[in-house]
Amino acid sequence: MSLLTPQNGAALVAGVAGTKFLYDNLGTYLRNYFTRRDTIVYDLPNLGKPREKGQRIKGTAVVCGGSMAGLWAARVLSDHYEDVLIIEPEAWLATEEGQSNIYDENGIEIEGRRNHSRTRVFQYNTTHAMHWFAYMVLKTLHPNLDEEVKAFDGRVGPHQFNVHCVNEKILQSPRLADGNHPQSYFLSRESLERMTRRLFLESRPEIRWMTGVVKGIETAKGDLNTVTAVNVRLPDNTEITIPATLVADCSGSTQAGLKWLKRLQSPSDVTANGKLSLDEIRVSYNTQQNTRTFRFFVPPEARSRLPIPGGYDKTGWPYAFMPLFGRGQRSLLCDRLEGHRIRLMAGTWGDQPLPDWTELKDFYRNISPDGTETLPEWFFEMLDILLEYRDQAEYSDTRYPSLSWVRYEKAAFLPSNFIALGDSVMQPNPTFGQGIAKAIVCAVTLDGALRSSWLKDATSIPAGFSRKYMAEQAQRTRSAWDLTKALDYLFPSTIPIKGEKRSDEFLNAKIADILLLLGKKDEQVMSLVFHTFAFTGSPAVLMQPVVLFKVLSFWVKQRLGLAFDFPPLEESK
Repeated sequence: MSLLTPQNGAALVAGVAGTKFLYDNLGTYLRNYFTRRDTIVYDLPNLGKPREKGQRIKGTAVVCGGSMAGLWAARVLSDHYEDVLIIEPEAWLATEEGQSNIYDENGIEIEGRRNHSRTRVFQYNTTHAMHWFAYMVLKTLHPNLDEEVKAFDGRVGPHQFNVHCVNEKILQSPRLADGNHPQSYFLSRESLERMTRRLFLESRPEIRWMTGVVKGIETAKGDLNTVTAVNVRLPDNTEITIPATLVADCSGSTQAGLKWLKRLQSPSDVTANGKLSLDEIRVSYNTQQNTRTFRFFVPPEARSRLPIPGGYDKTGWPYAFMPLFGRGQRSLLCDRLEGHRIRLMAGTWGDQPLPDWTELKDFYRNISPDGTETLPEWFFEMLDILLEYRDQAEYSDTRYPSLSWVRYEKAAFLPSNFIALGDSVMQPNPTFGQGIAKAIVCAVTLDGALRSSWLKDATSIPAGFSRKYMAEQAQRTRSAWDLTKALDYLFPSTIPIKGEKRSDEFLNAKIADILLLLGKKDEQVMSLVFHTFAFTGSPAVLMQPVVLFKVLSFWVKQRLGLAFDFPPLEESK
């Protein structure tokens, strides 16, 4: 008797259709779940909607630090709090100089606009990649952002960093449904911070500014879990105490909040029940990277001579080069800034020396240790022209600090109304340009937490708020640590976290290598990797069966010599 009767055939078709329906719906459910858990995508529609006056949280939210993380934290808190106070050590930031453009339309520095430089932001004068995601979120709050960028002599255009590795582009932004790349802004970290400060302070009267240094925090009598005030040292060296119903540490790489908590000497600050003491929550490693950033003024007669693909007027980020991860020791970042400046950043790992003016061309000619990777000839033609104007150029050096993560979500002791954002929590490798985007993720996650069902009608911060928020923040930013740490551990110069070996990250690094190589030819894979780096996609999507199959297939081809593989690594330690 045939098994394929009309009834059985109909049942088989129905079963296949039902299985596909379940698979498709399960896939949609999982994508939505991971997107909501790991990104701020679902929080963005409510961003910028202020609470009614009578529904605001009582008291003052004190933001300790007025750099990018502090500005974004204050902007978000101003929609929820009666009063927001930024306390920042550098007085000039609150003046016209700290909120104005630097150059006129001819690229000439405006008098009085650059009397000071940031002393607490190590990347202030180095090359800084600006993700389209950060542009998109800022434009959500300020629809006229393009005009504001142009007022600072910046540019808005397709988001493309033109990053090259193995003589091909990697980490390219995917095309949108209309076939175009997403838009982004192109300007220096210095001008972006000035512009952001002006936009936020002018548009939100709830935000106040004070010059001073936060030295510590105070808690309620008999209750170390509730912060009640901050201790501030003023410019004249006197100290005052300011009441606070929320304290946000945005002190950057100094990570001052951890020190403040330790000084409280809480009895609950012990390692137990899966939680860690404050002495144990901070981990760090060092990549031993150095950079020298050259800034060239391009006078009118030289602009049309520069052989930049697409032309000088339209360029934002003409070229970037990353070495074979763990094999090379030199990098290049090249972008066009406001004020008709072209910026070149020479990066090195380990004991590799940085070039001076006379060595710059040779440095880039020998950017690959074995000569297998080269830069395009138009770049050297451009460099020759730029060096003609060396007398109008300048440079600055930077040594990367230790890269660290203060894992507050694991802390046994954490006051309910103490939080931290940006580099004061996590400082991953800035080579990948995620710092400002990460600060925005922290801020928008805070906004979402304050709009959650258990807080949207609250006028005070409930017990357990900080622990819940810091856990959500860690979930959404940990990819910046995990992905870059795996690649950093490939470099022989990296000093790993205490108790770890570089080889501990080999498998993760191998998968990352394959994904980057696959992405050069596979648009789906490159899109997934790009969105993971940009915080707009969940890392979990990289584990879906179709991607894992592609990774495994590519690895097999590598083993058979049918696909490119990176040269063997120096022995990991």
